[in-house]
Amino acid sequence: MVMKLSKLYKKKIYNTKGKYVGEVDEVIIDIGERYGKVLILALPGERVGVPYERVTAVGDIILVEATNKK
Repeated sequence: MVMKLSKLYKKKIYNTKGKYVGEVDEVIIDIGERYGKVLILALPGERVGVPYERVTAVGDIILVEATNKK
């Protein structure tokens, strides 16, 4: 899938258990890859973000796999 990074900003993120996680504030990429690789979707005011490998779908919202944490 090809998408402009700017289209991810402010998208709401929900997990597969239906819980609201936050919204995308920044997109962290690895520019060492040939075309760049998205690593993390950062949340506003948080020191951590959602690892992109947990993303299962991107559309009107972003859906991520739920973790075992509460």
